[in-house]
Amino acid sequence: MNKLLLYFSLPMIFAISCKEKKSPPISTEIIKTQSKTDTAFITKNTDSISNSASFIMERLPFWVTQSDKIEDLIINKNYKIENRLNPLYLEADFNGDGNLDIALPIFEIGTNKKGFAIIHGKTHEVFIVGAGKMFKNALGDDQDYINIWVVNHEKINEAGAEEETGTGENGSLILENPSIEIAASEVGGGQIYWNGKKYAYFHQTC
Repeated sequence: MNKLLLYFSLPMIFAISCKEKKSPPISTEIIKTQSKTDTAFITKNTDSISNSASFIMERLPFWVTQSDKIEDLIINKNYKIENRLNPLYLEADFNGDGNLDIALPIFEIGTNKKGFAIIHGKTHEVFIVGAGKMFKNALGDDQDYINIWVVNHEKINEAGAEEETGTGENGSLILENPSIEIAASEVGGGQIYWNGKKYAYFHQTC
Protein backbone atom coordinates (compact mmCIF):
# COMPACT_ATOMS: atom_id res chain seq x y z
CA MET A 1 0.00 0.00 0.00
CA ASN A 2 2.81 2.36 0.85
CA LYS A 3 4.54 1.51 -2.38
CA LEU A 4 1.39 2.23 -4.38
CA LEU A 5 0.91 5.55 -2.63
CA LEU A 6 4.51 6.48 -3.34
CA TYR A 7 4.06 5.53 -7.01
CA PHE A 8 1.10 7.90 -7.46
CA SER A 9 2.57 10.73 -5.41
CA LEU A 10 5.91 11.01 -7.27
CA PRO A 11 4.44 12.47 -10.49
CA MET A 12 2.54 15.03 -8.47
CA ILE A 13 5.66 16.07 -6.58
CA PHE A 14 7.61 16.27 -9.85
CA ALA A 15 4.90 18.41 -11.45
CA ILE A 16 4.80 20.73 -8.45
CA SER A 17 8.56 21.06 -8.35
CA CYS A 18 8.67 21.81 -12.12
CA LYS A 19 6.12 24.55 -11.67
CA GLU A 20 8.04 25.99 -8.77
CA LYS A 21 11.38 25.92 -10.64
CA LYS A 22 10.03 27.17 -13.94
CA SER A 23 11.74 30.41 -14.86
CA PRO A 24 9.53 33.44 -15.21
CA PRO A 25 8.99 34.68 -18.78
CA ILE A 26 11.75 36.94 -20.05
CA SER A 27 10.55 40.38 -20.85
CA THR A 28 12.21 41.82 -23.93
CA GLU A 29 12.10 45.56 -24.34
CA ILE A 30 13.36 47.12 -27.57
CA ILE A 31 14.76 50.54 -26.99
CA LYS A 32 14.94 52.62 -30.11
CA THR A 33 17.68 55.18 -30.26
CA GLN A 34 18.12 57.89 -32.81
CA SER A 35 21.46 59.29 -33.77
CA LYS A 36 21.91 62.63 -35.40
CA THR A 37 24.94 63.54 -37.40
CA ASP A 38 25.73 67.15 -38.01
CA THR A 39 27.69 67.77 -41.20
CA ALA A 40 29.73 70.90 -41.53
CA PHE A 41 30.35 72.03 -45.06
CA ILE A 42 33.48 74.06 -45.58
CA THR A 43 33.31 76.13 -48.72
CA LYS A 44 36.04 78.06 -50.38
CA ASN A 45 35.73 80.34 -53.32
CA THR A 46 38.42 79.09 -55.68
CA ASP A 47 37.15 80.81 -58.81
CA SER A 48 39.49 83.76 -58.49
CA ILE A 49 42.40 81.40 -57.79
CA SER A 50 41.77 78.97 -60.65
CA ASN A 51 41.30 81.79 -63.12
CA SER A 52 44.29 83.81 -61.97
CA ALA A 53 47.09 84.38 -64.47
CA SER A 54 49.66 82.65 -62.28
CA PHE A 55 47.50 79.55 -61.75
CA ILE A 56 46.97 79.16 -65.50
CA MET A 57 50.54 79.97 -66.55
CA GLU A 58 51.95 77.35 -64.19
CA ARG A 59 49.96 74.66 -65.98
CA LEU A 60 50.80 75.54 -69.57
CA PRO A 61 53.57 73.87 -71.61
CA PHE A 62 57.00 75.47 -71.30
CA TRP A 63 57.15 76.58 -74.94
CA VAL A 64 53.92 78.53 -74.47
CA THR A 65 54.94 80.33 -71.29
CA GLN A 66 58.19 81.42 -72.94
CA SER A 67 56.25 83.00 -75.79
CA ASP A 68 55.42 86.69 -75.58
CA LYS A 69 52.07 85.88 -77.19
CA ILE A 70 50.58 84.74 -73.89
CA GLU A 71 51.68 87.96 -72.25
CA ASP A 72 50.17 89.90 -75.14
CA LEU A 73 46.79 88.29 -74.53
CA ILE A 74 46.85 89.42 -70.90
CA ILE A 75 48.63 92.77 -71.14
CA ASN A 76 46.64 94.07 -74.11
CA LYS A 77 43.50 93.97 -71.96
CA ASN A 78 41.50 92.68 -74.91
CA TYR A 79 41.31 89.04 -73.88
CA LYS A 80 41.92 86.95 -70.82
CA ILE A 81 42.69 83.26 -70.53
CA GLU A 82 40.35 81.37 -68.23
CA ASN A 83 40.02 77.95 -66.70
CA ARG A 84 36.44 77.19 -67.71
CA LEU A 85 36.95 73.91 -69.57
CA ASN A 86 38.46 70.54 -68.78
CA PRO A 87 41.21 70.07 -69.78
CA LEU A 88 42.66 73.56 -69.39
CA TYR A 89 44.13 73.49 -72.91
CA LEU A 90 44.36 71.29 -76.02
CA GLU A 91 47.66 70.56 -77.71
CA ALA A 92 48.09 69.06 -81.19
CA ASP A 93 49.44 69.89 -84.63
CA PHE A 94 46.31 71.68 -85.79
CA ASN A 95 47.82 73.28 -88.92
CA GLY A 96 49.89 70.28 -90.02
CA ASP A 97 53.33 71.92 -90.05
CA GLY A 98 54.92 69.27 -87.85
CA ASN A 99 54.88 71.38 -84.67
CA LEU A 100 52.57 71.26 -81.68
CA ASP A 101 50.04 74.05 -81.42
CA ILE A 102 47.89 74.96 -78.44
CA ALA A 103 44.27 76.04 -77.97
CA LEU A 104 43.25 78.04 -74.89
CA PRO A 105 39.84 79.15 -73.61
CA ILE A 106 39.62 82.95 -73.52
CA PHE A 107 37.02 85.68 -73.18
CA GLU A 108 36.87 89.21 -74.48
CA ILE A 109 37.22 91.54 -71.50
CA GLY A 110 34.97 94.28 -72.87
CA THR A 111 32.03 92.01 -73.76
CA ASN A 112 32.68 88.82 -71.73
CA LYS A 113 32.13 86.81 -74.91
CA LYS A 114 33.75 83.38 -74.84
CA GLY A 115 36.03 81.83 -77.41
CA PHE A 116 39.45 80.35 -78.00
CA ALA A 117 42.99 81.45 -78.78
CA ILE A 118 44.97 79.07 -80.98
CA ILE A 119 48.74 79.59 -81.00
CA HIS A 120 50.91 77.93 -83.61
CA GLY A 121 53.99 76.33 -82.10
CA LYS A 122 56.45 77.19 -84.87
CA THR A 123 55.54 80.81 -85.63
CA HIS A 124 53.72 81.69 -82.38
CA GLU A 125 51.01 83.24 -84.53
CA VAL A 126 47.77 83.74 -82.60
CA PHE A 127 44.30 83.12 -84.04
CA ILE A 128 41.23 84.31 -82.13
CA VAL A 129 38.19 82.09 -82.62
CA GLY A 130 35.03 83.58 -81.17
CA ALA A 131 35.41 85.79 -78.08
CA GLY A 132 33.69 88.62 -79.95
CA LYS A 133 35.25 87.74 -83.29
CA MET A 134 33.45 85.84 -86.04
CA PHE A 135 35.28 83.12 -87.93
CA LYS A 136 34.46 81.17 -91.08
CA ASN A 137 31.11 79.31 -90.90
CA ALA A 138 30.78 80.01 -87.18
CA LEU A 139 27.32 80.10 -85.61
CA GLY A 140 28.22 83.27 -83.71
CA ASP A 141 31.01 85.21 -82.07
CA ASP A 142 30.32 83.87 -78.55
CA GLN A 143 31.01 80.25 -77.58
CA ASP A 144 29.66 80.61 -74.06
CA TYR A 145 27.47 77.53 -74.57
CA ILE A 146 30.47 75.23 -75.07
CA ASN A 147 31.30 73.02 -72.08
CA ILE A 148 33.03 70.10 -73.83
CA TRP A 149 36.13 70.15 -75.99
CA VAL A 150 38.56 67.47 -77.13
CA VAL A 151 41.16 66.92 -79.83
CA ASN A 152 39.58 65.14 -82.79
CA HIS A 153 41.77 62.82 -84.91
CA GLU A 154 39.06 61.52 -87.23
CA LYS A 155 39.83 61.86 -90.94
CA ILE A 156 36.23 61.58 -92.12
CA ASN A 157 33.78 63.68 -90.10
CA GLU A 158 30.09 63.26 -90.72
CA ALA A 159 27.93 66.36 -91.06
CA GLY A 160 24.61 67.33 -89.57
CA ALA A 161 21.49 67.35 -91.74
CA GLU A 162 21.91 70.96 -92.85
CA GLU A 163 25.70 71.16 -93.10
CA GLU A 164 26.92 72.19 -96.56
CA THR A 165 30.52 73.21 -95.87
CA GLY A 166 32.07 69.75 -96.01
CA THR A 167 34.66 68.65 -98.53
CA GLY A 168 33.69 64.98 -98.88
CA GLU A 169 30.71 62.94 -100.02
CA ASN A 170 27.29 63.64 -98.48
CA GLY A 171 28.59 66.80 -96.85
CA SER A 172 31.26 65.12 -94.73
CA LEU A 173 34.46 66.92 -93.81
CA ILE A 174 37.78 65.32 -94.78
CA LEU A 175 40.65 66.35 -92.52
CA GLU A 176 44.38 65.69 -92.72
CA ASN A 177 45.16 67.33 -89.37
CA PRO A 178 43.62 67.10 -85.90
CA SER A 179 40.74 69.46 -85.20
CA ILE A 180 39.12 70.89 -82.08
CA GLU A 181 35.78 69.27 -81.34
CA ILE A 182 33.51 71.57 -79.37
CA ALA A 183 30.06 70.76 -78.01
CA ALA A 184 27.39 71.56 -75.47
CA SER A 185 26.20 68.70 -73.27
CA GLU A 186 23.24 66.80 -74.74
CA VAL A 187 23.09 69.25 -77.64
CA GLY A 188 26.15 68.66 -79.79
CA GLY A 189 28.50 70.86 -81.73
CA GLY A 190 31.14 70.51 -84.41
CA GLN A 191 34.77 70.92 -85.43
CA ILE A 192 37.11 73.90 -85.44
CA TYR A 193 39.72 73.09 -88.07
CA TRP A 194 42.53 74.64 -90.09
CA ASN A 195 41.51 75.04 -93.75
CA GLY A 196 44.99 75.92 -94.95
CA LYS A 197 44.65 79.66 -94.40
CA LYS A 198 42.61 80.16 -91.26
CA TYR A 199 40.39 78.39 -88.78
CA ALA A 200 36.83 77.51 -89.73
CA TYR A 201 33.88 75.77 -88.15
CA PHE A 202 32.13 72.61 -89.34
CA HIS A 203 28.71 72.04 -87.78
CA GLN A 204 27.71 68.46 -87.05
CA THR A 205 24.34 68.67 -85.31
CA CYS A 206 20.91 69.10 -86.82
